[in-house]
Amino acid sequence: MVEVIMSGEILKTISRAITTLVSECRMHFLTKGIHSRAVDPSNVAMVIVDVPKESLESYRLESEKTIGVDMNRIFEISKSINARDLVEISLVDDTNLRIKSGSLDYSLALIDPSAIRKEPRIPELNLPAKIVLDAGEFKKAISATEKVSEHIVLKSDKNSFTIEAKGDVERMVFTMAAGELREFNGGEARSMFSLDYLKEFCKVAGSGDQLTIHLGTNYPGRFCFDLVGGKVRVEFILAPRVEG
Repeated sequence: MVEVIMSGEILKTISRAITTLVSECRMHFLTKGIHSRAVDPSNVAMVIVDVPKESLESYRLESEKTIGVDMNRIFEISKSINARDLVEISLVDDTNLRIKSGSLDYSLALIDPSAIRKEPRIPELNLPAKIVLDAGEFKKAISATEKVSEHIVLKSDKNSFTIEAKGDVERMVFTMAAGELREFNGGEARSMFSLDYLKEFCKVAGSGDQLTIHLGTNYPGRFCFDLVGGKVRVEFILAPRVEG
């Protein structure tokens, strides 16, 4: 038995995060809450989603359960549910997922978890720079780089955090001093990343949400979003581009 009640906003946040990279995934209903992770087909980026049971209106399990779902379909369903509406999610005979909210009642066929691509191992990354800022500020900077270059450089030093895009005829620099950041350890780091991936990551967040970035030099970056008032944690790990 799996019976969960959550807000429409949490359902949309979970499904939007996963669908930035994949259409199908495993969902784990664990004692501590809901967990999912997946890697994109190019093995460039990973998404990890965690919703503690304390973030849910109700969470009832007979035992821990793993299911396979079409997350694209769940995201489409979530668009028809208001953020504050409650959503009831339950398993029906281990073959269907029922999603009910008010007068809406959907039944989705489950996917055999073994038919879904193997989940990635979460890498252990000891990265020197930690930058905490409003996700809306990062989103604004990413949007500003869009017409300059397909890649951007993220840099950190003892004084500031910088986002830089350099094209053939244009250059854009976005800098936040240590005092303008919510938290900053002044670690030295520099890595280049694909703008397309970062644009997709930013879609999960809005102004007021918190983003924690962990950076190294020519190392994968970790982009950790605290969403829905801290009720949902979404982490993306993105491989760097080689600067040439």
